[in-house]
Amino acid sequence: MNSNIDPHQMVLTSIVSTSPSVETRTHPSELVAKRSMLARRVTGINRMSIPQHASATLTFHNINYVVGSKSASSKECLKYAKLPFFKAREPKQVLFDVSGQFKNGMNAILGPSGCGKSSLLDVLADRKDPRGLSGLVQVDGEPRHPSFRYTVGYVVQEDICSGTLTVRENLCFSINLRIPQEMTITEKNECVNRVIKELGLEACADTRVGTEFIRGISGGEKKRTCIGLDASTASSVMHCLKNLSRQGRTVIFSIHQPRYSIFKIFDTVMFMCKGRCVYHDSAENVVPFFATHGYQCEQYDNPADYALDVLIDISRKPETLVRLNNVYNSTNANALAFSHSQKNLPNDENIEQERQKYKIEAARSVVAEIFYLSQRTLRNSVRNPALALSQTLVSIAIGLLVGLLFYDLKKTIEPGVQNRLGAIFFIIMSQTFSNLTAIEPLIGESALFIHERASGYYRIFTFFIAKLVCDLLPMRVLPAVLFSVISYFMIGLTRTGGQFFIYLLTVFMTSLFGSALCFFIAATIPVFAVALITVILIFVIMMMFTGFLIDLPSIFPWLSWMQWISAFRYASNVLTISEFQGLNFCSSNGTEFCQLTGEEVLAKRELTHVSSWDLWKNFFALTVMTIGLFVLAYIQLIRMKRKK
Repeated sequence: MNSNIDPHQMVLTSIVSTSPSVETRTHPSELVAKRSMLARRVTGINRMSIPQHASATLTFHNINYVVGSKSASSKECLKYAKLPFFKAREPKQVLFDVSGQFKNGMNAILGPSGCGKSSLLDVLADRKDPRGLSGLVQVDGEPRHPSFRYTVGYVVQEDICSGTLTVRENLCFSINLRIPQEMTITEKNECVNRVIKELGLEACADTRVGTEFIRGISGGEKKRTCIGLDASTASSVMHCLKNLSRQGRTVIFSIHQPRYSIFKIFDTVMFMCKGRCVYHDSAENVVPFFATHGYQCEQYDNPADYALDVLIDISRKPETLVRLNNVYNSTNANALAFSHSQKNLPNDENIEQERQKYKIEAARSVVAEIFYLSQRTLRNSVRNPALALSQTLVSIAIGLLVGLLFYDLKKTIEPGVQNRLGAIFFIIMSQTFSNLTAIEPLIGESALFIHERASGYYRIFTFFIAKLVCDLLPMRVLPAVLFSVISYFMIGLTRTGGQFFIYLLTVFMTSLFGSALCFFIAATIPVFAVALITVILIFVIMMMFTGFLIDLPSIFPWLSWMQWISAFRYASNVLTISEFQGLNFCSSNGTEFCQLTGEEVLAKRELTHVSSWDLWKNFFALTVMTIGLFVLAYIQLIRMKRKK
């Protein structure tokens, strides 16, 4: 592979259209931004701004893609797991020997729904899972570099942006992490203002995008913020991209049914039908080409609508589809693509060896990435009332409830001992379950995280650190302090500075453990309802093994091991040892005869308390479990699906 290939040569653009009305039949909802710049740099390639006359030729040959293909090991496992009610999903081929070439300019892939145009665009952008994928994609005659997908802009069909940020803040975040660092702050601001103006977002530039709790911009404005289009602004944005392509960019669209004013802008169009190509030439030659194959266009018909009707008809006639696909495969354009791809054509093994020679390095420093991510995370936390207020108010409410239920506990045998144990159990349970709120925002951000990760905005490590330091930890500190101050003194626990510190620290760590488990489950299970019931199940199981509900030695030996993975048990042990050590419990009849000591209560519960380590080892175990869950959550972020 030639290490001198300029990684700024291509802008990959995708538009997917729907038909909201007969009059306005183009409503693009997917567009790769012209703002796309290099988010990664490659060893041996200097970071620089996009050259004024850059160009790139994207060549692809014999692209086949099968959905649901299994590895050999998976097939072997399934062979031994055949059940009467089990039916394995049959693999489905989506692309069939697709070949072609896109040069700098405006290129479009068109076809009816399900024809494979989006899958082909994903393959060209290097965003498809390699399993089930075969064929060759080259840039300027060379295999794609491992950093290729970071050098192109790509916007998915869904509107993915941060709802608590304004339009301007979303664009600034993208530009700060995607464009070369050499640009000054003034140049970056000018770039943002230019994008806002060209997309017609001046009126809402400083308005939040909006969430389920915050009223924000309109749907059309949100699409344009994601560098998407609506019917009223499609033409202006398309002409903007047209000007960009005239500067040497290679722009590729996936579009369903454009109106004629947009269709005629394309330099080349590729028509697909059932995963096969049937045409790849200029837009003006579409009508003459299909006319030679028996499809006549009405005088005032939109060529794009006409072509779509033809493709739908072809999809119902397998013999016609095969014939036109054969014609396509024998065209000069495809022959040129084939000969171009055959230059120094390496095999798959050599391609992989070449790719391994190059190291992908981040274009931003760790500090810069953490700064911008932390800035956005803090804004999200502060501006989201569901998170900022509910967590605090719930902690205050639960603190008052615990304080009123167990108000001013007496140092009596009955009911003083039992009430103290009940208060400790309720405190640990409430602090753990109150952090179930951490599930929803994490799952809600998963789509944004996957998109930004695939686009090379930042490292996973920096995202994790920013999330931990600016969201999970701060959201637990204030509620833990408020709850501890309210409940500790209302309950009437032993009022010494050391014991209050242990109480506060245990409440905070218990809260943090609940957040860590929610973080891990949210990174593992993308469905909120399933993630919620999973976390509740784990909490309930841990709660059963605290020793408050059942005598642990009486449990079946093959089941009793679960007490060692119960965070509830470790947290309650810390508070129990801290509270009961040194206490004397007297009779409730008013006499001063104190026949029960706290040490005896601890001995009865089989809690060793000879040294301070007996207390802190439980806290250590709780801390280890919390850190372990954060590590597992980080691993799940790494494993989270990067490609389609």
